[in-house]
Amino acid sequence: MTRIDQATLEQAASAAREEGIDREPGRLIRWAHDLLGENLMMSTAFGKSGMCILHMVKDVCPEVPVYFIDTGFHFKETLAFLDELRDLWKVNLVARKPTLFGVEFVKKFGDKLYETDPDLCCHKNKVEPFRELFGEEGEYQAWIAGVRRDQSSTRAQAEGIELMGGNLVKIQPLAFWTKDLVDEYTEKHDLPQHPLFSMGYNSIGCEPCTSACGDSDDERAGRWAGKAKTECGLHTFWQSKEKQPDGEAEESAEETGKSC
Repeated sequence: MTRIDQATLEQAASAAREEGIDREPGRLIRWAHDLLGENLMMSTAFGKSGMCILHMVKDVCPEVPVYFIDTGFHFKETLAFLDELRDLWKVNLVARKPTLFGVEFVKKFGDKLYETDPDLCCHKNKVEPFRELFGEEGEYQAWIAGVRRDQSSTRAQAEGIELMGGNLVKIQPLAFWTKDLVDEYTEKHDLPQHPLFSMGYNSIGCEPCTSACGDSDDERAGRWAGKAKTECGLHTFWQSKEKQPDGEAEESAEETGKSC
């Protein structure tokens, strides 16, 4: 598959920003698909923002692969919801697992790594299998993600189009949306919702590291409760690719996944 070079990405991104495409979710998804074609994928854990984007992708470019990283620690409700969406929307949902999964993972790291070293657990089970999809050896060079600026302080600088260096680009159609806009879109289109949202969960992740948080308005509440950790690493390891000198990006990406 032919990759889009960095100069072309930069020119296209600049033009899209000037036209305001990066602030219009549907247009941004279509722009990304027209530009990147088979180099484009999406990832989701079926949160509310992710469901809005998945609904748009379904209508604009249903052939785009939608990856779910199956860590082996997800709620049974999450796995059932994945199957439900496959049948309901006929989208190209792909469950991707880490190299060491289930029993093999426990044999090497023990059965409580998510407690003893949650950063390493996320890195091995989420970041590594995801990162393998990109770069020179990977299938893709662009990723559609459900990040919004108002979700947390670590996401406050998110852009609709983020060039990550190395011919990689991150597309965030809802970067400038608010929680209210997500709720309005969800209600308007009667989107299916992950069942855990009706049980007091605000954010969906792995079962051992996600708890119900009642009436909290913090969308990230309930993730890694009692710890300073707020990100699994998928949305932070990319930052190093653009900012580090050649030859240092890989090391920095590793460390970013462990310290987020």
